[in-house]
Amino acid sequence: MYTRTVKLNAKDGLHTRPAALFVQEAKRFASEISIEAGGKSSSAKSLFKLQLLELSQGTEIRIVAQGEDAHQAIEHLSEYLGNLR
Repeated sequence: MYTRTVKLNAKDGLHTRPAALFVQEAKRFASEISIEAGGKSSSAKSLFKLQLLELSQGTEIRIVAQGEDAHQAIEHLSEYLGNLR
């Protein structure tokens, strides 16, 4: 299992369009991937569940991945979130 915490710096947080793109990126990996924030957890591969986390600018997000490509998933998805503006 791999984890990484990233701070969401995007001005509008993880609203619908970037969240949908994030889910598409997460689905490229075979590993189980979840997002944790504010004491809640959600699958990174479900747009509906991800939006329930209400991820706004400044939120600390923990990405957790478990599986054969978990390390690559963590690297790729944390970079994706870090590059959102």
